[in-house]
Amino acid sequence: MTQFYVVRDSDENLVWIAAHETAGEHRIFVYLPNTGTWQHSTAVEDDFYASDRTATYMPISADQAARQLPNLQKVSAKTAGWLLEDLTSSATATGAELGLPIVTAARPTTEAQVIEILVINDGRTWTVVYNGPSNGAARTFASELRNGKKNRINRIGRFDARVVRETVVEARRIVEKASA
Repeated sequence: MTQFYVVRDSDENLVWIAAHETAGEHRIFVYLPNTGTWQHSTAVEDDFYASDRTATYMPISADQAARQLPNLQKVSAKTAGWLLEDLTSSATATGAELGLPIVTAARPTTEAQVIEILVINDGRTWTVVYNGPSNGAARTFASELRNGKKNRINRIGRFDARVVRETVVEARRIVEKASA
């Protein structure tokens, strides 16, 4: 059995999604977005079992954990190369071994939720509308949205789009200025 956690630092920033093996060795794995793998983390393990934790651990379900993975920021090789090296040299586990459900992404333009998000967009704020499997898929979706190639979305207006965090697309309505 595995218990998943959202791990936040003292400033409440999302740092890790952790998986705690509640049977056997009781190891803790963290999801490493740089490699897309679950890595054993002695540092997180030590903090988790400490009486004076430096991080906050909020229990979540396996489904919630799977949905949170795309929100994690990559570890900077420039500022935390030592951490990357430590994690990538540790034991790994697969999502299936930890009990994560397989998440399949539907085509974003077939999802009513994406259209609902865009219908209420006022043009002042960027809203996440797509989290793709790759940078190429995200760039293609953003380009098609900007260039009006999404027919169902075109019916509700024109939108600007940008790719953030490599696979995430944000969009906002293009508001036409009234001429005098």
